[in-house]
Amino acid sequence: MGILVFLIGGAIVLEAMTFPRGAEMSGVRNDWYVSPALMPYIIGSGLAIMGIVLFVTGLRASGTAAIVKAFHEVTAGIARVGHPKASTVRFMAVVGVLAVSVFLYIPRVDFVVAAAALLAGLMTMFVFEDELLLRRLVVLWAALAFAFFIFCVSGLHAGATEAYYFASDIVGGVIFIAYVAVAAKLTGDQRQMKIWRLIALSLAVPLVLVPLFKYLLYIPLPREGGIVALMDIVRYDILDPVQE
Repeated sequence: MGILVFLIGGAIVLEAMTFPRGAEMSGVRNDWYVSPALMPYIIGSGLAIMGIVLFVTGLRASGTAAIVKAFHEVTAGIARVGHPKASTVRFMAVVGVLAVSVFLYIPRVDFVVAAAALLAGLMTMFVFEDELLLRRLVVLWAALAFAFFIFCVSGLHAGATEAYYFASDIVGGVIFIAYVAVAAKLTGDQRQMKIWRLIALSLAVPLVLVPLFKYLLYIPLPREGGIVALMDIVRYDILDPVQE
């Protein structure tokens, strides 16, 4: 587990190295803290460090025998790929939601929508402690992610975004709404209030944090799409209009 978390963190850092950094950004102060790569660096480095700590802690507690046992469990899990255990499904859920969000949604969908989808996915999958619901939500998340992946690799994403910059934000928003609607249906009537509170929280967090990062700390986001554009209108045209 620790090794995989480390690898995911390292992959995020490597991906962030392709983002523009301070001196490469025209029209913006060339300071390191205004780079859109800053947040992925923080997240990736944090995951890498936690992966190392998790690996060392497990190694000290269980010794090399634990590594051999983990290897056998992984191979056994691959053999049972059609019927994974609950612990395997939970592991797949965490890794899958993080990987899809970091490598598929966040670079291509408005950051507010992508962050809300990430939070909604994790919270709805784990807060109810329902194994059957978890399995269904993992399948739902994977199906929607696969649909967006096809949208990207087929060339539709590039063509639509070239024609209309916010096209990918609309598609991402539709996928987020579809996940929320189906997840609410799957949770049942008795848990409707709780899941809608989770969805509201998943939206509230990026809606609060994004303005803080963008307008107070001057940190550009990986993808500033439709929602961020609306925030710009509120910030610059309504709250602080330029007097001509």
